Amino acid sequence: MSNTFSEDLFEAFCQECQIKWERVPASSQRTPDYELVFTGIRVIVEVKEILRNEQELESDRLLEERGVGLVTGGTPGGRVRLKIADSSGQIKARAKGKHPSMLVLFDSGRGHLDPYQIRVAMFGLEQLRLSVPPIGQGSPTGTGWRYGPKKKMTEDHNTSISAIAALIAVGPTRTILQVFHNPFASVPLSPDLLRIPDIEQFSIGPSDSVATGQWHSI
Repeated sequence: MSNTFSEDLFEAFCQECQIKWERVPASSQRTPDYELVFTGIRVIVEVKEILRNEQELESDRLLEERGVGLVTGGTPGGRVRLKIADSSGQIKARAKGKHPSMLVLFDSGRGHLDPYQIRVAMFGLEQLRLSVPPIGQGSPTGTGWRYGPKKKMTEDHNTSISAIAALIAVGPTRTILQVFHNPFASVPLSPDLLRIPDIEQFSIGPSDSVATGQWHSI
């Protein structure tokens, strides 16, 4: 079976960064794509590509035809959530609670892999808390933000995925990897393994009664 474009890009990135990788042999069951090999540690990796869906393709056609496309944003983080759901089982089967893992995503369209999209896919849509006074005594006021529904990463869900990574082509000859660590991972991915040029790493900050946790560079 031939590689996808995203797999070719990932292999070229690893080669450029001098990261040793091995392809996982195909089997009758779904398996992740790669293992990254570090001294004494193997990192399970699944590479998935976010393709333009029918609505986005129709928007592209209309944009070319009449100069105005469709609004195709969808639910924030929706495309990332689908990839998490699609890959968690095969990653878990290979990691076996012993190895860290990484779901690497490449967006062949645009806009699905910015840090906000990944954050709300992992931890839930942001909701504004409201304080509602008694009738006739004023208007509702916002008191802070919290993470709400559609979270994919919790203490009980998708703990076999140590990190979500965005593979981004920033130019014709340069690719970077943005790694967003999962604080609920049963086997965390050590940031020290990936302290390599062209790899950016982030951890999520704490949430409080006023604001949701945000990504911080590590």
